[in-house]
Amino acid sequence: MKKLHLDRKFYIPNGYSLIAKDERYGFEVWATMTPKIVAMAFGGKRNKPDWHFRFQDETRLNVKIADTLQGYMDWQDRKTKYKAERNKPHNVKVGDIFRCSWGYDQTNIDFFECTKVIGAMIEVRPISQMSENNGFMSGECVPCQGSYKGEPMRKKVKMWNDEPSIAIYSHANAYRMKPIATIGNKPVFESSHWTAYA
Repeated sequence: MKKLHLDRKFYIPNGYSLIAKDERYGFEVWATMTPKIVAMAFGGKRNKPDWHFRFQDETRLNVKIADTLQGYMDWQDRKTKYKAERNKPHNVKVGDIFRCSWGYDQTNIDFFECTKVIGAMIEVRPISQMSENNGFMSGECVPCQGSYKGEPMRKKVKMWNDEPSIAIYSHANAYRMKPIATIGNKPVFESSHWTAYA
């Protein structure tokens, strides 16, 4: 059965008129001023109103309109900055190690090593880990750089706060690990905690 599409006009009561608009954000305010002040606001591409309130006077209505518009502007600004941050050139190098933590009712840890840099993409391979139990169905593990155990995968790098990440699974990302020391030109990484099903 085809879903019925209802546009904004469907939600606007008779007698309301447009009192504010900003096309940059799809922002519209419709209101009736008599016998009471009642207004509704729409934003973005949404057809349902973001709010529909009664106001004691026009001053409070104008404050609400200004606050709502400022909210749309702030959201757009954050969205633009986030997109710019994610699309920044990455600084991943061959040999960098990525850690992916995932699981439901348990914590699985997977490690990946960057083996090639291809523009905005990198090639990573799963690597082995040294693991040690330190409790009931739990323990610590560290990556074994260069100990490959899977085929190469190409991944797009996303940046946030100058730190790269890659999507490994549909439900989990991997983040670059920072070495805590270097011994004989080999990086040493902090251990990661894992748990297993009881």
